[in-house]
Amino acid sequence: MLRILRVRPDQHVRHRLKTHLVALEAQSRNVALRRSNPRNRWILYTNTDMLLVPRQEGESLSDILGAVPDGFYQVPRFEIPEMLWEAAFDRRDPAGNLAKLRDWAVRFHLNQVVHNYMPMKYDALGDFQAALREDMFAIHGFDESMILGWHCDSNLAARLALYRGRVDTLIDKVFGYHCDHTRVAAANNKGRATRMNDLDHYIWNVATPYVPAQADNWGWPDVEIEEIRLDRDTAYQRFTAGLDKAIDPATEPFVETSVEWQLFQDLTYDLPHTLPFVCDQMVTFPRSTALMLVAARSDFVGGFVKAWHGMGFSGPILVPMECDGLPTELSGVERAPFADLLPKADLFIFEFGLATQTATEPVRIGRPMTAIDKKRLKVIERLFKRAVALEAETRPEGRRLPRRFIGVNVIFNKFWTTFTNYVGANINPFCSQVLAGFPREDESLKGKVLKFRARQAW
Repeated sequence: MLRILRVRPDQHVRHRLKTHLVALEAQSRNVALRRSNPRNRWILYTNTDMLLVPRQEGESLSDILGAVPDGFYQVPRFEIPEMLWEAAFDRRDPAGNLAKLRDWAVRFHLNQVVHNYMPMKYDALGDFQAALREDMFAIHGFDESMILGWHCDSNLAARLALYRGRVDTLIDKVFGYHCDHTRVAAANNKGRATRMNDLDHYIWNVATPYVPAQADNWGWPDVEIEEIRLDRDTAYQRFTAGLDKAIDPATEPFVETSVEWQLFQDLTYDLPHTLPFVCDQMVTFPRSTALMLVAARSDFVGGFVKAWHGMGFSGPILVPMECDGLPTELSGVERAPFADLLPKADLFIFEFGLATQTATEPVRIGRPMTAIDKKRLKVIERLFKRAVALEAETRPEGRRLPRRFIGVNVIFNKFWTTFTNYVGANINPFCSQVLAGFPREDESLKGKVLKFRARQAW
C-alpha cells in the first residue's frame, strides 16, 4: 500500500547553484509519478499534514475516486489550529482522529471554503489535487524548472485546466483538513522576504499544458532511485544486525570513564560502547558507499568490518598502506597507498585510538602512550589533515557534494581540537566518543594557514 522513494542530496545537487532549497518539490513528485503503478487510475497530490475526511462515514477515498468520472478534482482546505492537532491527535488511531475532526468542525467552526481565481478553484489547492495518471504523463508531470519553491500546485492546476478544459470539485464527497503549522516561522516561509517561483510566468501566463523541454527526462527515468521498506530490512534492523555481528552483550551493569582534566592525554576508550555510535553515523548511507578507514586499533578495524557487512553494505573499505599493524585479510578491505584511495572514497572514518590498548584494560585512568602509539597516531593525523585539505579536488568523478568525515575518540582529548579545526562538527557528549561533519570552509587567515599546512602534511 505504501512505497517510499528516497532522493538523496547528491541527486538534487545539480540545481545547487540555482536555488536556496536543498530539496525540490517538482523533481521529487515527478520521481514518484514516473515510478507509480501503471494500473492505478488516479494520482492524488496531497501532503503529510493533511487529513481527508469522507463526508459519508464508512466510505473510503478509494470508493469516492472509483465512482467519479474522469477529470481534474480539487477540494477546499480547512485549517486546524495547532493546539487541537498537537494535543489531541493520536498517530496510532487514525479513525479516531477523523471522528475528532467531524466533532471539531461543528464545535469550532472549522469549515470555511476559501475561493480563488481560476484555475485555482480554492486557496491552498496543493493539498488535494486528484488527476488521472495518464493525464499527468501526457503533460510531462510537474514543471521541473520551478526550483525556488511555492506555486508548483498552481502551475499544475493551470496546465491541467488547459488540458482538461475544466476544474471539478469533490467538496460534496470529502473534506480536507490541514494541520496548521505557522505559529513558528519555517525554513521556507520568511514572510515578505520569502523567495518563490514567479507567479506571472508559472500561473497567469501559462498558455500550454505541456513542458516540451522536459518531455523525455521528467522524473529522472534513467536515474536509480533508492526505495525504503518499512516491513523488512529497515535501517534499525540493519543497524542491530551489524552490531550483533561485531560485539557481544555486556556482562556488567555499567562501564566507567572520566572527563577529569588530568586525563586529557589518555586516549583509551571502550570499543564495544563506542562502535554503536560509529555505526549510527553511517547506517543511512547508500549500501554501495566506498569508505576510507584510517585507524590505530586493529580490534576497531576488525569489529567495524564485521558491523559494516552485517549492516548490508557492499562497498569497499579502503585502508591506506601507510597504516601499520592492521589486519590485512579481511573481506571487502582494499589496501593501497593513501593517494590512490583518496579519489575512490565517499566517506571517511579516522580513529584516534592507541594501537597498544588491549580489550581488557581499564579506560581513562591516566595511561600514557607508547612509542608505537605515538608513531601510528602521527601518521593518522597527517593523513586526516591531507584528506580534509584535498577533499574538494579529489572527489570521485561526478560527485559535487563534500564528503563526510567521522572522527572516533575525538572528544575531550588531544585530538578534539585537531578534528574540529578542520571539520565542522556538532558539540557532542563525551559518552558517544564520536564527532562527524563536513570540511570547514574557513576563509579567515587562521583557516587558510591551517589548510596550507594540511596540504603539506607528510
